[in-house]
Formats: sequence, structure tokens, C-alpha cells
Amino acid sequence: MKRILKINFVLWLSIFLAGCGIGLGLFPYAVSHNPKPYLQYWEKEGITSSARQSDSRECGSTLLPSAPYQDGITFISKEMKYDEAAYDRAKLAWQRCMIKKGYRYNGDCSSEVAKSRPACGAP
Repeated sequence: MKRILKINFVLWLSIFLAGCGIGLGLFPYAVSHNPKPYLQYWEKEGITSSARQSDSRECGSTLLPSAPYQDGITFISKEMKYDEAAYDRAKLAWQRCMIKKGYRYNGDCSSEVAKSRPACGAP
């Protein structure tokens, strides 16, 4: 009987502790994920969504309007062989172009990689 009680106690304790992990912030991405598409972080007073998409295309992107991350916006044509360095240069040129058009990036600039990009204040 004592063995059944111990097993039962351990089972319930493990279920309780596993359930509390989510509430303690052990999975911050799952809890605080913001599904806002990347392009919507680029804001300009009085601009419509379609005008923002048009400006993005003018800056050189083949737009995927619902892309959650910058990498979901394609900058290189399908005819070109994929080159990571060229893709990165195209992304940075796109950010500079959007800034020149008067847009301001309101996304996350807390990581070291983000701080090195024009959207977060780098040249």
C-alpha cells in the first residue's frame, strides 16, 4: 500500500511541476510570441497597408505581406543563385531604403545582431 501511495505521489508531483513550467516563463517564445507580420513593424504616419507594401516593393522586395520575420521577405529574384552574403546586403539595403522613405522600425532591437542593422540605428 505504501508503494502505491509513493508512486501516486511522485506521479502527481511530476504532473504538477511540469504544468507549472509554462507559467514560470520557461518557454518565453511560446508565451510572448507576437504574430504581427514583419512589415507591420515599419510605421509611417498616415500610411496605409497597401502603400507600405508598395513602398517595400519599390525598395526591392518581393513581398510576402504576412511574413512573420524579415527572412520571409524575398529580396533576390528566383533566377539568381542563392548567396547568403548578397541576401544580407539586399536586406540591409531594403532597410535603408525604407528609412529614406520616412519609415521607422518599431520591432525588437535588443539583440546584438539587431543592433547592427540600419532598422535599429546602425549606419
